[in-house]
Amino acid sequence: MKPLTFWWRNAILQAALWCILIFAVFYYIYEPITLGFDWEDLTLLAIPSILGLALFQQLIRSTLWHRVFLGHGVLGLSWALTYPLLYHWSYTKPFYFYEFFPDFLFGALLFMGLSLIHYFIVYHLPYRRRVSVIMALVQWLLSIIPLIQIGYYINTWHCLTPATLMALYQTNPEEAFGFLKSAGGVWGLIAMTAGAILLFIFYYWSNEGMSKLARRQVMTKFRLGGLSLICLACAIYLPFGFYQTDIVRNWCDVATYMKELQQYSEKHQTIYTDLQLATKETAAQKVPGTVILVIGESSSKNYMKVYNPNFEYDDTPWQSDMATNNPNFIFFRNAYSSYVQTVPTLERALTERNQYDDKPFLESASILDVAKKAGYFTSWFSNQGVYGEYDTAISLIAKTADRPLWAHEAYMFSDKYDGVLLPLLDQIEPYKNNFIVIHIMGSHIYYNDRYPHEFSKWKIGEVPQGKEAYANSQLYTDWLLQQIYTYAKDKLNLQAMIYFSDHGESLHHSHNPDIFDFDMTRIPLWVYVSPEYEAAFPETTSILRDHEHKYFTNDLLYDLVSGILQAPSNRYDRSRDFSNPNYRFDKYNLTTLLGQEPLSNDPEAVDP
Repeated sequence: MKPLTFWWRNAILQAALWCILIFAVFYYIYEPITLGFDWEDLTLLAIPSILGLALFQQLIRSTLWHRVFLGHGVLGLSWALTYPLLYHWSYTKPFYFYEFFPDFLFGALLFMGLSLIHYFIVYHLPYRRRVSVIMALVQWLLSIIPLIQIGYYINTWHCLTPATLMALYQTNPEEAFGFLKSAGGVWGLIAMTAGAILLFIFYYWSNEGMSKLARRQVMTKFRLGGLSLICLACAIYLPFGFYQTDIVRNWCDVATYMKELQQYSEKHQTIYTDLQLATKETAAQKVPGTVILVIGESSSKNYMKVYNPNFEYDDTPWQSDMATNNPNFIFFRNAYSSYVQTVPTLERALTERNQYDDKPFLESASILDVAKKAGYFTSWFSNQGVYGEYDTAISLIAKTADRPLWAHEAYMFSDKYDGVLLPLLDQIEPYKNNFIVIHIMGSHIYYNDRYPHEFSKWKIGEVPQGKEAYANSQLYTDWLLQQIYTYAKDKLNLQAMIYFSDHGESLHHSHNPDIFDFDMTRIPLWVYVSPEYEAAFPETTSILRDHEHKYFTNDLLYDLVSGILQAPSNRYDRSRDFSNPNYRFDKYNLTTLLGQEPLSNDPEAVDP
């Protein structure tokens, strides 16, 4: 009978055990915290991991049961698991597979890459202890970021949010030391120092094992060449992968946002000073009260019953009722977005920049500037993000409001339903002239994340998908618009309300400009004006009604808002104002995709 050690050293048996272990680890760690994590995702993670570990062990000619891999393994696991687990424990919600994948990939390749580079260096250089010290220092420095996250979580029972990172970015060493002292006390600081020293000693002890492992082997030219190439690839990838991890990407977004905010703030004051109204008789003077602008998200009029009577789901009951029975509502039938993604669209819609002159964003006045000059107290309520690739330009504008508020604390992509914005309306002083911008998540993909369970009205199968989930999200937005309108009419002396979407949505392709179709740009646009407003400005109201079937792109919203506020200025063009008799645009000279696609190419664009 063969001894137990024989079977333990058997390569095939070890490979089988590693397969079982890896599948089990991935399943029991990632399945509870990941939305829609199935065997396909599990296999996608496990198979490359198994093959990578097999190649890794062949190159080093050793199993993983060696002390040298303890240090590298602890470091890799800390990067792969810290942020996903702390985020999940903080928000008690699952997230999508792709959201944690960069952390997993970096952690796995950090373990294998550092191990191989360490092995390669020790094999060729005689300075074993010096290499162990340098490698321990590298490991120790890379451990700081996971340890800061863990320490913060132990102190607050919450993961590091971008809001916290923003505070850290603006702090100095003295303030940071003061925070550590107040959080842990003197003994806590001593314990942290001792822990840091012990961690370094652990890494050094672990690294010392590499000398025995590398020195006892003879390497062929083929194996040396393969090892060299893989070490080079890891050295190239690891810095890139580091910046793709969630915590580092959040930090970089904060740094970028703070720099852009400073740049925008410096230029904005000059622009605001330059903005001069052509009249003092604005809407705030003649019809005091509140004006509200609601910015929708990914809302396509093709899938809204109020615009498309043939759509099978009655997902806009309140808007349909207003369109039919309330003459103070004007629904425009031919509105388009200037682009199919949020930031390029809204940085034009909310400022004087547009497709037709493309004035630089940093040199453009915004609708908030116009509202302030017109005599309104400005508020911005948002359920979207504050900064990052998809939010920064918009939040730069929002921050210039007298009262900018976000409905979530994380300063990132929101997971809250838009109804969380409604309590913010209680902060509005009804005796003031108020201009309020409300930026909602609307029907942003994934649609079934955008509404609570009671709005899950249509579905095929157990869970709403596709068109049914999208219709449910529209139904929830319809309810939200009703709540905003009713509250403002009853309590805030509502004089005007505008609703439009940043862009549309294709249910087959979402809103990808590379596979464009006009579903991505056909958007809702409607305006409510009070009887008092209509009495004060009958020409404006009449022109808006006459333009019900005329064509409009939402990068002209700045001039439209200026017109509704009765606030023409030196940064206003009446020929671009949809509420002005001099409006000069039609489907033949309007475009979308930032000038690349004429509206006349839309097969549904008919002459009004």
